[in-house]
Amino acid sequence: MIKKNYKNYYKVLFKLLIVFLFLITNNSIANAKLIDYIFFKDTFNGKKINCHAIKVDLNHPFVKIDLALAYNNTNRRETVKSMAKRTGALVAINGSFFHSRRGIDSVVGLLISNNIVLADSGHRRTSLGITEDRKIIIGIPKIRNILVLPELGKVFKINGINQIRGNKHLTIYNRYFGTHTRTNKLGREILVDKNNMIVAYKIKNSPIPQGGFVISIDKAGSEIAEEFPLGARVYIDSIREAEWKNVRTLITGSPQLVKNGKIYNTFFKEKLNPSIKYPAQRSAIGLTHNNKFIMLTAIGKLTLTKLAQIMKRLGCIEALALDGGGSVDLYMKGKNITNNNRPVTNSIIVRLEN
Repeated sequence: MIKKNYKNYYKVLFKLLIVFLFLITNNSIANAKLIDYIFFKDTFNGKKINCHAIKVDLNHPFVKIDLALAYNNTNRRETVKSMAKRTGALVAINGSFFHSRRGIDSVVGLLISNNIVLADSGHRRTSLGITEDRKIIIGIPKIRNILVLPELGKVFKINGINQIRGNKHLTIYNRYFGTHTRTNKLGREILVDKNNMIVAYKIKNSPIPQGGFVISIDKAGSEIAEEFPLGARVYIDSIREAEWKNVRTLITGSPQLVKNGKIYNTFFKEKLNPSIKYPAQRSAIGLTHNNKFIMLTAIGKLTLTKLAQIMKRLGCIEALALDGGGSVDLYMKGKNITNNNRPVTNSIIVRLEN
């Protein structure tokens, strides 16, 4: 009887020790310096630039870089601060470029979150990719999206996802675009249900089936029904190559600023709009050799080359620019940084997730 009591006593002590060690370990993790804010000044052409940088330690097991959509929609706008607060982010920075046509805001480039393609304009420009094992990739993504009808042996090129439908384009619309396609009467649309079955045809502004999508083609005529017959199975396939194969999250910026520790401005290589090269406020992100993620806003007018020099000076071995000008904004929980009130279509956020 005495031996049994001792055994129970030791069991209780052992359990208490495990709990104590768990609390100490998690408390140490929680109190580790995950985020470091840096402010410094620079000049360009004799004019002052205020630089705000946030350094995030990606070695922490709970740190996650993610993408936030404005109100969870690809064609709406929301301030960076609002997106950060709504998603519980510790820090956030403005994201991809976007343009507005016909009252619709469209992402320029490619957006992927949790392995779901949210938007694709067809542009393949320098992007930030994050793999399943949290590895950071910066470069031009080797990813293409196609439409497959397996039983019919047909494959179609997708020109855009959640974009304004272009001339002679095949565009996909899903729930991240909204409730309807908002298209005009110049094309034809194929409705696909949540089971990937073609269920109906429409001409314009089709309702997007819950859990499904709409194939919108800038083309009229009865051949649509022949190419996409009712009851046929159809799905979207994202073909990813090389290091982009395991990417689960992606956001397009452009141009690349630093590669392998050296300044590498791809403005001309990527054939960007000439207006982007003129001095303006800038945002950028980058990665250091010791796995620190840099988020920078430079308030004041500077060129992309000057921005690249700053990112290199911060220790980045890889870096790219994000949308600039009036879109530049940086948020840190509990601290107003740039505090820009211009709404944007998306942002890059950092949060803790266990």
